[in-house]
Amino acid sequence: MTIKSITVYCSSSDKLSNKYYQDAEEISKLISSFKINIVYGGAKVGIMGVVAKTAKKYKNIVTGVIPNFLSEREIIFENIDELKIVDNMSERKKLLFELGDAYLALPGGTGTLEEIVEVVSWKVMGIHNKPIIFFNKNNFWDNLFQQFKFFEDENFSNKNLQNSFHIIDTVDQLKNILIKWQK
Repeated sequence: MTIKSITVYCSSSDKLSNKYYQDAEEISKLISSFKINIVYGGAKVGIMGVVAKTAKKYKNIVTGVIPNFLSEREIIFENIDELKIVDNMSERKKLLFELGDAYLALPGGTGTLEEIVEVVSWKVMGIHNKPIIFFNKNNFWDNLFQQFKFFEDENFSNKNLQNSFHIIDTVDQLKNILIKWQK
């Protein structure tokens, strides 16, 4: 499987613990070392900003997608290779989906949750078969995984949703996945 681009879903908050920014920097550096282009939400703040700035530092190609109404609030990162300003969140999510050959969920809030759950749902429905990865360091996503299990246990889902994505806890685990993608 050849992955040329990965859509990274993550927070735009500048109020997080440093550990989240450090992980994002390490992950972006690793992805860049494999020359896998990064697609993300277009901001220069928060985890988003760290991902984009690190990728550019390591000469990687970065595409940002941001809706016009967020362009001031999230502060657009204009020093990327391509910036797509769209009219609304639906267009943003559509482009983030289309431009990625794979998806990576880093820590984030409701926007990140909405975006990654949508691609999981679409995979379960057979709309795509692209790889999805949750970076679950410090059990960040565990409550979501418990909810997915509850859906299955209560027959709201006839599939084990966890079979539709990878869960990783370390950057080394991501490295092993990226190595497999290069083969």
